[in-house]
Amino acid sequence: MRPSQEREEGLLEAMTPRKRLLNTLQGKPVDRVPVHPQLPFALGPDGFRPGAFHGYGDHDDWREQDPLYSEIIDRVEKECDSFFIWRPPCMLSEPFFVPLSMTRSEPPVEIDGMIVTTKVLETPGGRLSAVSAVRPGTGHTWEIEHFCKSPKDARMLMELPWEGHPPEIGNYHQLKGWLGDKGLIWVTIPSPLLVVCRLFDPMEFLMIIRDEEALVYELMDLAAERIGANLLALLQAGVGPVIRFGGAEHATPPMMSPEDFDRLVVNYDKPLMDMCRDHGCFVAVHCHGHLRHALQRFREMGVDQTDPVESIPDGNLTLRKARAIASDRITLTGNIQMRELHTEEPEAIEKRVRQILDEAGPGKLVVSTTGTPLERITPRLAANYHRLIDTVLEFGRT
Repeated sequence: MRPSQEREEGLLEAMTPRKRLLNTLQGKPVDRVPVHPQLPFALGPDGFRPGAFHGYGDHDDWREQDPLYSEIIDRVEKECDSFFIWRPPCMLSEPFFVPLSMTRSEPPVEIDGMIVTTKVLETPGGRLSAVSAVRPGTGHTWEIEHFCKSPKDARMLMELPWEGHPPEIGNYHQLKGWLGDKGLIWVTIPSPLLVVCRLFDPMEFLMIIRDEEALVYELMDLAAERIGANLLALLQAGVGPVIRFGGAEHATPPMMSPEDFDRLVVNYDKPLMDMCRDHGCFVAVHCHGHLRHALQRFREMGVDQTDPVESIPDGNLTLRKARAIASDRITLTGNIQMRELHTEEPEAIEKRVRQILDEAGPGKLVVSTTGTPLERITPRLAANYHRLIDTVLEFGRT
């Protein structure tokens, strides 16, 4: 049945955001292309409110204090199609190798306008530390130093007992109830590669994987085993409907080769993805960067959705080519760059959105952004978010 025919028969009228997103993921007709600006928000009994992504924190809650941000979140709730990121504590990356009971945080200090925190881990083999920093007014925490500065440090971590957070879902069902028909939950979990890579400085990791390949694969095996155990418990508790993996981008060009991607992402992520499908969930992958090889593999792995689908010049393929590779198998979610939202005029954003609709739509498409603002919204940025939403609402009808 054609979308126009279904509309004539009233089957596409008054489609809720939840239904619109589900139909998009399933390749079924929708009344219009979904729009997901990917602005973090919190959920409560009264609906959406400004807030950090679930499981993350803002140093000074700047989103709640920004009237322009609040205005956009109001539109997101009333007019958009939201994926609510839910990050269970048992899927935090660090505790898969760093025992919480053996870790302490030193008092924060201010250095060059940044609030700097050092975490210390005392092991039988020696002292390890990690340093993070946040600039007031932004809320985003940057990792300055990682626990592993050498292969020896990683071997010390492997000898420690795994504690981690228990695989509990907390108030998941309450959050799902608050979200209701306004969207779907993205259950966010790390790929084994993400857990292992972030033990090290990301650039140092690129050298370690060449010099200490056996060590890296030992770490990968442990990470996969531990993630899999927690994931199974979450799935058995009924989380879903979309399980969103993060970490594949660490193995895309130019950082790594297609062969590396197959060994480190395909081989380790696919069993976890199969587990998700066995429990009736969709599989999504968050993956920045050069996507040409990865997108082909995602299709072969049965991935249902990927974001943010960066195209030339930020990626290595056009959006039209991405659609050709994904065919009708993968829902493409993207791909307005944050750089564009910060610097372009609203007319340029409208042109880009219409280009996305033309090259990747109308089916199996969610118009979205490649990131999220890390500090207060400027008038230009606010105007561009509004134009993005307006354009999809006007031109995205199917």
